[in-house]
Amino acid sequence: MAQRSSMAGRLPAALLSLLLPGLALSCQSSGPAQAPGIGGLLDGPTRWLMLPEEQRQARQLTSTRDAALFTETFWDRRDPDPATPANEYARTFYERVEAADKLYSEDGTRGSMTDKGRAFILLGSPPVLRYSQKQVPAWDPGRPGTRPSVEARGIAVESWIYQLDQLDPRLAELIRQEDGEETLEVVVTFAVEPHRTYLLEGEEYLELAILTARQDAPDH
Repeated sequence: MAQRSSMAGRLPAALLSLLLPGLALSCQSSGPAQAPGIGGLLDGPTRWLMLPEEQRQARQLTSTRDAALFTETFWDRRDPDPATPANEYARTFYERVEAADKLYSEDGTRGSMTDKGRAFILLGSPPVLRYSQKQVPAWDPGRPGTRPSVEARGIAVESWIYQLDQLDPRLAELIRQEDGEETLEVVVTFAVEPHRTYLLEGEEYLELAILTARQDAPDH
C-alpha cells in the first residue's frame, strides 16, 4: 500500500484556511469551549457531509491538535483512492461549494448553505430541470372575529431529475434497494418562493448520498 502523505499535502487549501486562524486564536485564548477551526466544519457547507456521530465528535473537541486530527480523518474516510496524492472527493466537494455559492445565494445566505446548494453539493448538477405548479395547504388566520382555515395555494415547483446511472454507483445501488430494482431516476423537488427556495421532496436521497460519501460506511 502506498504511504499516505501528510495532512497539509492532501487537504484542500480552503479547508486548511479554516484551521490556520484557529492556531493563532488558541495561543490567545485561555481555553476555548470548542476547538478552533471546528466551527467552519459545523457551521459551513461541510456540515452537509457529516454523519450524526461525526457531528457529536466535532462538538466535543477542545484542542487545535484534536481538531486537526479529526479533520484529517474526516476527509480520509471520504477519499475514494488513498493511493493518489490528492483527495478527489474533497476537490469535487470544494468545486461544488464554489459553484453553489455563485448560483444559489438567497437574501444574504451563501448559496452552498441553501437547500439547492446542499442538493447540488451532494448529488451534483441536475441533468434535467422541470418547472410546474403544485397545490399545498396554507394556514389562513382569517380576519378578527372569523375562524381560521386551511386553504390550498399554488406554489412554483422546480424538479431536479437524475438518471440513476448518472449517480455514484454506491448511491445508485442503495436507491435501488430502497425504491426497487425498477427505479430509473431520482427526482428532488423544491418550492420556489420570492425570497427563498426550500426542499419539498428528496430528503431521503440526500441522506443516502451523505452515507455513501464515506468510504468506510456500511451500505445501509
